[in-house]
Amino acid sequence: MNKEFDCVRMKHEIQQRLLEEMSRLGAEEHRRLTEERILADPILSRFCRRLPQPTKADEPGPE
Repeated sequence: MNKEFDCVRMKHEIQQRLLEEMSRLGAEEHRRLTEERILADPILSRFCRRLPQPTKADEPGPE
C-alpha cells in the first residue's frame, strides 16, 4: 500500500523546521514568538486568554 499523505512524516518535518527556527533565537525572542503564535491560533488563544496572566512575582529570582 502506497500512501500519498504521511501524517507522521509531516509532523516530523514541521517539528524539525520549528526547532531549527527557534534555535536561532534568543530565549526572550523565542518566548515572545511562541506567545504570538499561540495567541494567533483560533483554538489555543481562547484557552490561553482564560488563564491568569503571570506577574513579576511569578518570575524566578537570582539564586
